[in-house]
Amino acid sequence: MTFPEVGPQWLLITAAIAMLISLVEAWLATLIIYGKIGFLKKIFPATHNLIRSHVDYTIMTGLAAVLYFVITHLELQIPNAIIVIFCAGLLYNPAGFIAKAMNPKAGNSDTVLGRIIVCAGFLPATIGFGYIMISVLNKLL
Repeated sequence: MTFPEVGPQWLLITAAIAMLISLVEAWLATLIIYGKIGFLKKIFPATHNLIRSHVDYTIMTGLAAVLYFVITHLELQIPNAIIVIFCAGLLYNPAGFIAKAMNPKAGNSDTVLGRIIVCAGFLPATIGFGYIMISVLNKLL
């Protein structure tokens, strides 16, 4: 199996990966909350953050799929770099909740630098969503 060349299809590939992550998280949360599996609760003591990540990945799945169809329908030419940045941001954004599910104090920085680093993590998805939406507006207006 070879990995496809960068293009809009990467959005669907990323959506599929995000959905698979979301499904695993849903089962982990189910096994912790309803199955009362103790060793999983020790790994994910802040289960509510695992659920947040699950929801975030599910939302990202839908957004990536919709954007794929918007890009192809409108025949938008999105630079490969933006597609790669978008896909990386889409997978990275919800990952912070996984870290907080495992270590509730993760990302709680009291320093300016620490807060900047956390906020910088939102840049890839913002750049990707922003570029694509500006491209949509340019095409339609």
